[in-house]
Parts: sequence; structure tokens; C-alpha cells
Amino acid sequence: MLSSPAILLLILWALIFFWMKLRKKKNWNLWNVQDLGGSQDKMAIPENIINEIRERADIVEIIDSYIPLKKSGRSFKALCPFHPEKTPSFYVSPEKQIFHCFGCGEGGNVFHFLMKYLNISFVEAVRQVAEMVGIEIPQKEHQDSGSKKLLEINKLVMDFYIKQLNSEKGKSCREYLKSRGLTTEIISQFQLGYALPQWDVLLNYLKKKGYQIKTLLEAGLILEAKEAGCYYDLFRDRVIFPIIDHKQKVLGFGGRTLGSALPKYLNTPETLVYKKGKTLYGINLTLEEIKKQHSVIVVEGYLDMITLYQAGIKNVVASLGTALTSDQIRFLKKYVEEAIIIFDGDQAGQIASLRGLDIVLEEGLKAKAVALPSGYDPDNFIHKQGREEFLKLIEDCQEVFDYKLNTLIKIYGKDSLDSRIKIVEEMFSSIDKIPNYLLRAEYIKRLADKVGFEEKILWQQYNLKTQKSTPTSIKISQTVREKKYNTVEATIINLMLTNPQLIEELKQVLSPQEFITSDLQRLVEKIYNIYPDCEKLRPGNLLNIVSENEAKLLAEIMSEDIEYNPEVLDNLFTDCVVRLKELRIKKYCEFLMQEIKKAQTAHDEDRMDKLLRELNKVVRKSKISI
Repeated sequence: MLSSPAILLLILWALIFFWMKLRKKKNWNLWNVQDLGGSQDKMAIPENIINEIRERADIVEIIDSYIPLKKSGRSFKALCPFHPEKTPSFYVSPEKQIFHCFGCGEGGNVFHFLMKYLNISFVEAVRQVAEMVGIEIPQKEHQDSGSKKLLEINKLVMDFYIKQLNSEKGKSCREYLKSRGLTTEIISQFQLGYALPQWDVLLNYLKKKGYQIKTLLEAGLILEAKEAGCYYDLFRDRVIFPIIDHKQKVLGFGGRTLGSALPKYLNTPETLVYKKGKTLYGINLTLEEIKKQHSVIVVEGYLDMITLYQAGIKNVVASLGTALTSDQIRFLKKYVEEAIIIFDGDQAGQIASLRGLDIVLEEGLKAKAVALPSGYDPDNFIHKQGREEFLKLIEDCQEVFDYKLNTLIKIYGKDSLDSRIKIVEEMFSSIDKIPNYLLRAEYIKRLADKVGFEEKILWQQYNLKTQKSTPTSIKISQTVREKKYNTVEATIINLMLTNPQLIEELKQVLSPQEFITSDLQRLVEKIYNIYPDCEKLRPGNLLNIVSENEAKLLAEIMSEDIEYNPEVLDNLFTDCVVRLKELRIKKYCEFLMQEIKKAQTAHDEDRMDKLLRELNKVVRKSKISI
């Protein structure tokens, strides 16, 4: 009779077997979570979709949108974005659809580049490339149906609020919007609506449409009064601003009170489809103009954005917060070369603005900022000063680093040593976020000039605070990084992947353990296991399957151009196998000789005799000289 541990072990093996069968049947790609960055996002993406996205993407075009590439023979080159260097060692191969830096060793396919450059997960990188090449990624069935239902409700609710605005009961709201200077055309274009003052107008309407309370709670449209045991509308007696994404999907709503009730603004809580930090208000109407101008103006509120748009400034969005988020910045970086961030003129607005600028610097978005005169926001500035004055103001905007520095000087002054030190310490937090070493050095210089400290002194203080290296101690890469493998190993792997028909023969004559480099042993073992699925063995696809370190190594190997006559392929291949076996034997002999010396030093005659016999046996069998 089986013991309890044995039974548990059998159950475990059965579950593993079932999972493997299911994975094979469904063809879901789960290794990306483990091997490519440890993402917490467990959302699986079908493997065939990943391959289609990668094959549709042009790695040169995508990388060139982030860093400038220059043609160099059959490849493209650039200064590496991942380490400081004077001479370009970062290469991109359009033929193999891979990148590799010979200075720091970073490498991989288009997904690896975005993961490293944008500090995002594999799943996020795949989704970003998919959007660039116009491929829709199917969501899991339960998530997809849930999202569809919420989007369906939101569209229905938007139409309901529009109807209320245009009804007799919406007169007060229409008058309010008119008092804010909005035209009928703009109100219609932005699909503004009105939520009636009653507590359950929307709730009753949606219940009649057959929607369950649970679904309405998930959509963030109603709230529960637990003590009273009832439910009520989230928005009441408010102007409604539908939040619509660039794909024209209604994600959620914002509501502004018509009077002095608090809070003045109220937003849909986060739902399955609405994520505040990922959304930009007005993008559904302005994205094409933003693309056209390669520039975007970012304001804070709904009415700020609408008023600028009505004034003919149509490359504008609202962040719906005092600071841009990383997700919003990454979205904008795909379409713009520059962002101009507008802040209100009040002191509180200026202080709040500084908190978000570090994210802009960290994400590498080229951006400028300007604060409006005291007492102004973009909405009332346009109405009182006009469009032309606003455009003049934008012309005088500063780079975000300079804006933060000058704002701190206004707040603290620089007459006393204490105030200057305070400014320096706050600016160090910004400088530390900047990934580019050259920019960091430039900003230290600007800071020194502004606050009146010697640049050398600031560098010393910066090092104490951040434990970073100064430019004088930064090692600028001018030479090629030492390889972790030998040329023979690289040639064999290169030949295997460009001529998969050789793999079957190689499996018979060369085991993975006969490769000298341990990382390559694991890589070859994976290649052997994948064969004969030649589609997966294509370098771009293989890079998705292997670990991050193996991907870097593989990209480096595939970056080496091996030229040979196809007619002598078999001879070249055989020669490489023989040479690798010889290298392996020589390495083993060197190891034996080192052990013999140790035994001799320890006066261990028995061990020394055993090692000498082993060495003699290997030499005679292999017929090599040592």
C-alpha cells in the first residue's frame, strides 16, 4: 500500500503532466514571465501572436524612434543607450532583427530592447510593439467579455448623460457651460453630458436595461450605502466629461459640480477598463494633430484642455492630475519629439508641479515647462488674454530641469547658504533619475552656475549622497568587451541556427556538455530539445524562449558575421567540431596538470599517481601534445 507522501507525489506528477498537455494544446506562452524579466503580469500571450508581432516589427525602425541609428555596412550603429561610451559599439542587424552592444554586452530582439530601454516587462513590451505594428492581442476570454461589457455600459451611459443635458432638466447645466465660454459645437464634439441631481436616476435607467447591481459597481457608476442597505448614483448634479481613449472607447467619466459643492471634481474609480494614470483626456480628438506636429501641450484639467482646443490649439491633452505618470509619458513618446507642460500660476500649483518633473527626466522625454502668471489657469488665461498671448508664453518655456531649478530659487531664494544647500539637495534627486551620463554632467554644471558652487564641489557632494561615479571616474568604453566564449563555439552555434539541417548530425557527435562555456551548454541543450521545430529556432523567436543572460549571449554570437562558401559548409562544420573537441580535451588536460601540482605540493603520492595515469590516458587517446 502506498504511503501518504508517495500518493502526494503521484498527484503532483499527474498535475504537472496535465498542465504540460494543456499548455501544448492551448499554445500559450508562459515562459516569457519567468525568463524575460520576472513580470508580475501573468497575462499569457499566444506564442504564434508573439512571433507574428516580432516578424511584423522592423527592429531598425523601432530602435531608431528612441535613439538615432546610422548606417554602417549591412548593419546600423549608435552610441549605446545602456552605458557611457565615446565610440559607437551598439549595432542593430536588420537582416537578423537583433541588436547587440560590443561594449556592455546588452543584446536581444526588439522586445528585449524595449524591456531594457523603457524598464518594462516582457508582456508590456510585446503589447507596445503590437500597437506599433497594428496587431490586436486577444485577451483571456473572461477579461475580454468583462471589458466589453463595461465598455458597452459606458457608451450607453455617455449617451444617457448627453440626452439629459439636452433635455429641459439640463437647462442649468447648459447655461453653466455657456458661462464657461463653450460653444454648442464644442459641447457636442466632446460629448459632454449632465447628471441629474436625483440620487438614483442612472441606477434605475440601467436596471431597466437589464444590468445587475454587481456589474454597475464594477463599472464604478454607483455606490453602496451599506447602513441604509441601498445604492445610489456616483455622479449627481454635475457636468459629465466622458473619458475616451485614442481607439474611441469610453473608459470612464469625470464630473464637475455646477455650484460650490465639494469635491469640485469627481472621477470614475479605477475599473477593468479605466486606469487613471494611463489615460490622457482629449486624446481621442487630438492624437492626429499631435502626430502631425510631433509635439504635445499637456495641461491638468478637463476645461483647460477643452478651452485650448476650442481656441485652435489642437495638439493638447489633459493629464487629469498635477503630474504626468510613467505610463502617460511612454504613450506620448511614441508620437512626439517634445512635450510642453503647462502649470497653473498659483504657488501651490508650482510646488505640486515639481513632484512630476523627475518622472519626465527619468523617462527621457524631451520636455519643457512653463507656469502661467499668478491667478491664471489655461482656461481663464485664454478667455482673458487670448490665444496669441498664450502662444507667446509657450515660446518662453524652459527645459524641465531649468524650470524646476528656477522655481526652487523663487521659493527658497539663494541669499543664504542654507537655501542654496536646500536647492542643491532637491536638484540632486532629479539628477539621480537621469539615465544619460552626459546629461547628468551637463545638469551638474548648470546647477553649479546657478547656485554659485564650484562644479567639482558639487560632484563630490553628489557622490557622497548617491554613491555614483563622477565623470572623471566613469569608465568610457572604447574597447570591445572581452567575450565569454571562443570563436569555435560561436561558429558552431551560428552555423546551427543558419543551417538547422546540421543539428541532427551535431546531436550525434557533440553533446552540450562538450561546449566549454557553461551558458552555451544550456543554450545548446535548449536548441537540441527544440529541434526539429525550425520556426522556433529562428534567432528572433529563439531569443524569446531563452533566459535573459542566454539572450544577450546569443545576440552577441549572431551579431558576428561568419562568411563561408556554402559548398564547403560540411567541411567547415566538421572542422569546428573537431577543434572544439580538441579545445575541450586541452582544457581537461590543463585541469589535470593543475591538480597534479596541488597533489605534489601536498605530498599526496597516491592522488598524484592516479592523476598522472589519467593524463597519460587522455593524451594517448586524443593524440594531442601538451
